[in-house]
Amino acid sequence: MDRRDFLKVIFAAPLAAPLLAAAKTSGSGPVLYLIADEPQNFLPGIIQQLKRKAWAEEGRAAFLNQHPFAEELERSLSENGWRFVSSPSAASLLLSFEPLRHAASPSFTLIKEGRIWDIRNQGLSRLWKEMNRQGAASTCLTIASFEEHRFPEAPGKAVAVYADGKRRESLSLDANLMRRYTTRNGEVVIEIEKGRARVLASTCRHKICLSSPPACLAGERIVCAPNQFLLAIEGRRFVDTVTG
Repeated sequence: MDRRDFLKVIFAAPLAAPLLAAAKTSGSGPVLYLIADEPQNFLPGIIQQLKRKAWAEEGRAAFLNQHPFAEELERSLSENGWRFVSSPSAASLLLSFEPLRHAASPSFTLIKEGRIWDIRNQGLSRLWKEMNRQGAASTCLTIASFEEHRFPEAPGKAVAVYADGKRRESLSLDANLMRRYTTRNGEVVIEIEKGRARVLASTCRHKICLSSPPACLAGERIVCAPNQFLLAIEGRRFVDTVTG
């Protein structure tokens, strides 16, 4: 699969499009997109190559949402030096899962500093061939975000609103307001008050995003996956992601 086709596939995933768009503008570290069943067989090898280029280093890892291969990924990455923690804010590697609407050939690509990198030529061509040896398609998209050094003192300037894979608008955190957004899957209400943004109401089933703490630091995100909705605080580099 070439790079253009790969991007078409992952942009069709329910939440991948807004996450990718935010990653290209947030100033955070590299974000890897991996299409493959049994990602635990391939992710450690890709990360190892990224470490050789100083694009990643061992540290703490955390899951942002439920992953069908969570146990296997935790086992394989732990064997390669990663330590898993429960809090995403304490992790330098954040893992999330998104189902693809249509099965696609196994592949991977990287978003770094706003650029799309085809890293198959970075010593990973043999791994890519191994992924495609059986000729089976996959609907499993694993997103691995490598977070850079954090600056907890950096306040955000604005909050970007993404819905249905598109950036809707950017709202100043200096404003006190409430906004209602309709998505293909439902409705989300947000509130900005005293420099903090939060989800005030949502039609999603489990309402986890409602219990997420308000976001105010640059790089913080609140995600409502069922409604394909994302809030991303804009500003200097600091990342702390909450998924609901």
